[in-house]
Amino acid sequence: MSGNKKVLLIDDDDLVRLTLHAYLEDSGYEVRDAAGGREGLDCFAREAPDIVLTDLRMPDLDGFQVLAAIKKISPATPVIIVSGAGDAGISHGEASAFLLKPVINMKEMVSLIERVLDEARRGEGRVTDE
Repeated sequence: MSGNKKVLLIDDDDLVRLTLHAYLEDSGYEVRDAAGGREGLDCFAREAPDIVLTDLRMPDLDGFQVLAAIKKISPATPVIIVSGAGDAGISHGEASAFLLKPVINMKEMVSLIERVLDEARRGEGRVTDE
């Protein structure tokens, strides 16, 4: 399904990060994760992932700051905001899509990742459905 695409998962909630990491890995993705925004940006620079999933509310850099920094470094890299903070993520900046926490339907998350990656390959920008 994923063809060993590399996903960077940034979330300060250990349980959320570990759960999503395990599912994405089981789905065939190469997963890197970070417990905060600064660590996530360092990992992004080292790993050059195909797609980034980031939480909004984190103690060091928030998801909007992470999104802005990634878009400066690599405008074509899609970023999905994963947050319990309503739909603020998709209406702000360059987010490719928004996924509401808690992520209950993991298959839907993988489907969204694949749609966003496909849109990015075709240069179409953002996916607006959750």
